[in-house]
Amino acid sequence: MGRPFHGADTDSSFQLRTHNDLASISMAINVLTGILANSDTFRDLQACNVPVQQGEWPLPPTCVEGVFTAVHYLSRYAESLSYRLDEAEEGIAP
Repeated sequence: MGRPFHGADTDSSFQLRTHNDLASISMAINVLTGILANSDTFRDLQACNVPVQQGEWPLPPTCVEGVFTAVHYLSRYAESLSYRLDEAEEGIAP
């Protein structure tokens, strides 16, 4: 297993920290979306009695709802960070 990716919390630049946060949030959203897609594909294959790879599994419905909720709120948080970054960069621009 790899180690978690995150930007350095000691970066002094608000813009650099925010860009790192946005990249990390984007990565998390992409991974969660991939997990949901794999779960949905597995469920479809299972419904059609198609053999699936060992180790594949569908998420339980409550977990699927939780992951959709996580993606939704991560997206909203990323959007708010983007607005703050835009405002900060506009304040710096000549």
